[in-house]
Amino acid sequence: MIIILGMPGSGKTTQTKALAEHLGCPWFSMGEIIRAKATDGDRDMMLQGKIIPDKPTLAMLWSELKNHDLVNKECIVEGNPRTIPQAEWWMAKVAEGQMKITGLVHLVISVEDAEKRLSQRHRIDDEDIKVLKERFAEYHRKVAPTLAYLKKHGLKIHEVDAAQAVEKVQADIQKALNLN
Repeated sequence: MIIILGMPGSGKTTQTKALAEHLGCPWFSMGEIIRAKATDGDRDMMLQGKIIPDKPTLAMLWSELKNHDLVNKECIVEGNPRTIPQAEWWMAKVAEGQMKITGLVHLVISVEDAEKRLSQRHRIDDEDIKVLKERFAEYHRKVAPTLAYLKKHGLKIHEVDAAQAVEKVQADIQKALNLN
């Protein structure tokens, strides 16, 4: 399993879809899962720019992942883990032999470049600048410590400049993961 993380607007969905197509494997988008499965309260939190609590987030994710061979077959997961408790859950699943993480990519982009991309996307959760600022703040508050936790627990994090052209980001991801 390859995990792709990055702030809103970093191109996670574009890159995970491309990578899954390149590898011929399934991909799972945490944002898409939440938009499809979240309760009204959790959906309201998302629309306010907040990260949904860990328990419902992980339950939604596991309901999507559990029927796949997460040890012997590749898949791509986008946008999770985003908190240390979520990272602990991932590491426990690895320790229990329920999944294998083969790579972790962090798409790095400036807030300015991300805002520009999000303004062109025309999605409901991208339209309110106050909500966008909250999403960026939540990302920095929660994801940076999560990345540090994962690194401390032995996962190599491949940082890729997400502000480049889509094709260049794809090439850099494949190179970082030795998929060329």
